[in-house]
Amino acid sequence: MDSQQSKWKQRQALEDFYANGVEPYVNQFIEVSTQQSSPAGPVASYSGLCCVSILAWLLVTLLCCVRMMRWQKK
Repeated sequence: MDSQQSKWKQRQALEDFYANGVEPYVNQFIEVSTQQSSPAGPVASYSGLCCVSILAWLLVTLLCCVRMMRWQKK
């Protein structure tokens, strides 16, 4: 019976520690994370991806043109 009460007190102490020590920081982190993610966030990253892919295609096209020009000179 004594070990059962000891386990109960340990569990209660652990729950109190989490509720008083850890949970406020977790809640604060969640609030900050949700405030930082605005609706423009994913759109901005998508537009950045589009710019990179367009630049990559332009570079590939330019390299193909240069290669064809060199091939025609020979």
